[in-house]
Amino acid sequence: MKKVDETAWEIPTSYKGGMKVPARIYGTKKLVDGMDPGVYEQVTNVACLPGIQRYAYCMPDGHIPTATQ
Repeated sequence: MKKVDETAWEIPTSYKGGMKVPARIYGTKKLVDGMDPGVYEQVTNVACLPGIQRYAYCMPDGHIPTATQ
């Protein structure tokens, strides 16, 4: 995952076969680091959908484990 700016992180298309666009996750480093691994799976799955344009986005309220909420 590459840091784009203070609150944007990008997962490149090389992360998973079939990704048509990069995935972008928005949140602080602490928030992103605490996200459930399923968040990465979900946003990269979206990046594989037919017709997707530019990026697949995950907002800061992506699934976070209950213990950290």
